[in-house]
Amino acid sequence: MNVKNLFTSPQKGSVKFFICICKRLVLKLRRGVIVQSRVSVFIPIYKESGLLEPLLNVLLKDPYQSKEIFVVIDAPTKKSLNLADKLKEKVNFIFNGHRMGKVNALNEAVKKSSGDIFVFLDGDVEINNFHENFLENIVKEMENVDILEIKKEVIKDSFLAKLVYYDYMSSNVVSWFFSKTLGKSLGLNGSAFAIKRKAFEDLGGFRRVVAEDLDLATRSFFKNQKFKYAKNVEVSVKTFSKWKQLYKQRKRWGIGGALWVKEYYKELIKTAIKFPKFLIPILPVIFPSLALFLISFLPSNTFYYETFMMLMLFMATKIGFLSHPFFLTFVGVALLKNLMASILSFGCFCVIFYFLAKKLDYTFNPLEFFLFYFIFSPFWLSIVIVSLVKVFIQPHKIKLDWKY
Repeated sequence: MNVKNLFTSPQKGSVKFFICICKRLVLKLRRGVIVQSRVSVFIPIYKESGLLEPLLNVLLKDPYQSKEIFVVIDAPTKKSLNLADKLKEKVNFIFNGHRMGKVNALNEAVKKSSGDIFVFLDGDVEINNFHENFLENIVKEMENVDILEIKKEVIKDSFLAKLVYYDYMSSNVVSWFFSKTLGKSLGLNGSAFAIKRKAFEDLGGFRRVVAEDLDLATRSFFKNQKFKYAKNVEVSVKTFSKWKQLYKQRKRWGIGGALWVKEYYKELIKTAIKFPKFLIPILPVIFPSLALFLISFLPSNTFYYETFMMLMLFMATKIGFLSHPFFLTFVGVALLKNLMASILSFGCFCVIFYFLAKKLDYTFNPLEFFLFYFIFSPFWLSIVIVSLVKVFIQPHKIKLDWKY
């Protein structure tokens, strides 16, 4: 057989076809690597964090190849320096000898990055073991969006954490609601979220404000950037176990939120008028205790009052302690009326949060929610109200003991 016949024989044709297919597969694989979005992960730390090393280990083991990790540490401790020395070949550590503040530190770190997608994680979060493809899932979720809110659950390792759990759940519900209805959001929880580099640059990065995450989301809302809540991408958040520590954090959040309202109140009013059925329902979800607050201001109604009085007289014949004269006075009836209204409102919110918990795969414990509703939520709402009063009426009394 001559050379010409070798190249035209069926056998040789099959070999050439096989080689051609292999080349195409290799080319596709190469293209896949080339076009794979590069992810830059940023973790800001003040002094040190006990959760930082396990968080970095999970990120380093994540199979997503095109990634880079930046840890920015203000006023690092010996523990932080030792960890940096241990992982210096795999993680980019940036040290600031003094406290620059979260905003300054992150904006500086972004300048050193090369990612197409930015993932911001606080140093007090954990990535659950079942999320082996954490970064890949983020990239997939961000295919057609600019900003991605990552689902957050509080680690229930203390009594206080069990209450804060429902506060985080309510903020996740609001993000999910914005995602499903408007496709953009006025706020987000900055402890874990992702944003495309182009969107971040279009917004001019973080501004030097107290609530930098809330501010970033609001500006993205007015620029019509696409927002999505990722139910299937999740982190766990470590919260404080002592009320004093939590109060200090919430005081900062309250001042930050009040300053945000002061800066954007005109735009917020216009937005509320434009989207009333979307924005008005979220307030009682964020602050369920608003219902308790409003109950105390309900106007008296003679018909309802007399009906309630008759009901109390009937109950007094059945329940001994209600026959005491105090409970048959105006004050006693008013107190019991508010008590019954409070219990009724709690029952309504209990049902609502139960179904929302099922929708977003949160756990729900009625006793924990009871304590959240009557203790934590009023505590948080009171901080917000005091913060608003200070910012709008007594701005000279605001003393910030932190950098931003």
